[in-house]
Parts: sequence; C-alpha cells; structure tokens
Amino acid sequence: MLLSVVYFATSTSAAAQSVKPTRIMPLGDSITQGDRNHNSYRRPLWIQLSKAGYNVDFVGSTQEHFQGSSPVSDFDQNHEGHWGWRVDQILEQINGWAGTSQPDIVLIHLGTNDINSGQSHESTIEELRKLIQTLRRINPRIKTLISQLIPCGDEAQIRQFNRLIVDLARNTNTQESPVIVVDQFSGFNAKAGFDTYDGCHPNESGENKMASRWFAALKKVLPVP
Repeated sequence: MLLSVVYFATSTSAAAQSVKPTRIMPLGDSITQGDRNHNSYRRPLWIQLSKAGYNVDFVGSTQEHFQGSSPVSDFDQNHEGHWGWRVDQILEQINGWAGTSQPDIVLIHLGTNDINSGQSHESTIEELRKLIQTLRRINPRIKTLISQLIPCGDEAQIRQFNRLIVDLARNTNTQESPVIVVDQFSGFNAKAGFDTYDGCHPNESGENKMASRWFAALKKVLPVP
C-alpha cells in the first residue's frame, strides 16, 4: 500500500511538471509595448501560439501600454516593453525584472532609441551583450531570440546595426543557452500606412509581420505541443 501511495505522488508530480508553461518575456521599447490604440506584436503572437497548441505564459512587470491599456484584452498582456527606453536603461532594471519573472525565453527588440539618440553602435551592442549575460546569471539555460530592428529613422544606420546583431548572436550563442537572430527587418515597410502608422511604430499589418517572424523562431525552441 505504501508503495502505491508513493508511486501515485510521483506520477502526479511528473504530470504537473509536464503541463508547466514556457515563460516568455517580450523585452523592448515602444515597439514591444504598444500604445492605447495599438496592441503591439504581442497580441497576434499570443493568438498564433495559442492556436498552435503551445503552452506558454508571457511574463513581465507590466501590462500597461503607453498612455493607457491595450485596445483589446483577449491575450496574455504581461510584458517588459518600455516606451522610449534605450538598452542601458533596460540593463539597469533587468536583474530585478528577470529575477521576479524567471523567463525561459526572452524576445529582444532593442536598439532603436539608442541609434536615434546618437549612441554608438558598438556601445549599444556591448550593452546587449551585458543584457544577455545578466539573463544567463538568472537562468543559465535561457533562450534568447534577438531581433534585427525594423526600419525606423536612418535606414542605413539600422542596416549597419543589424549586421552587428548577427555578429553578437554568433559570439554569444552556446548550446546550453542559445542566442538566435530573428530577422524583423526584411520585407518590413516602415512607410506610414503600410506596416507602421507613423514611420516607426507598427500598425496591424506590421504587428502581424513581427508576430509571424517571432512565431517561426519560437517553434524551433519551444517544446512540441
């Protein structure tokens, strides 16, 4: 009888572990956060993941959008998107955020505000390197999906920065804690009325494009549903 009880408890524990959701932190600036009129890529990404049967939990310290709440609330709204923030500002807070949220996967789209404020590409890349290192200290097996920036501002500068993102991923990637580049630049038309509403921030078309790129990359690292 005692053996049966022990076996049942172990089986229950294993079952609980098997349904534990993968914790995903969307991390970035305004493009990740969205405003009171735009959901950001997070909503269509959540819908795609849910329809495909993935067991995921978006995590982060806030659910707020810029100047209000999301236009709709039919998705997991937790995130770490911060309007106007540079990488160095994110770096100052990430230890606390990640320590609380304990992400398994982080989706990074950062660097736009650094470029537009005149910071050097090299310093921003170094800050991103430190960001990845900080996340790894909290979770040595964290999977980092780092985005090449969508067009916003000086396209030549964005292209140059995006090439450095590829180098950063190559130099920091490990088998235990992979760093994977997600190309959000190619095919994204930043002209207002196409994939953005203002030449920088995604409209519904742009949000869907970004979500599809994230989804394709996530399928490579998420447990099979």
